[in-house]
Amino acid sequence: MKIVRKNANGETRQLLLKEYFLNAYLIALLKRVGDEAGRLRVEPALKPVRVRSDA
Repeated sequence: MKIVRKNANGETRQLLLKEYFLNAYLIALLKRVGDEAGRLRVEPALKPVRVRSDA
């Protein structure tokens, strides 16, 4: 049995809890993506080449 109570704005407690956990999940996901992106090492497309000097 579910007990649903509405607050002054008409939102149910269950809806507010779902929003809270969804926000917490998204924040954790963004933090993890940011950490992984910071750890990512990108190699340059062009590599330095030795040049001969005819001097």
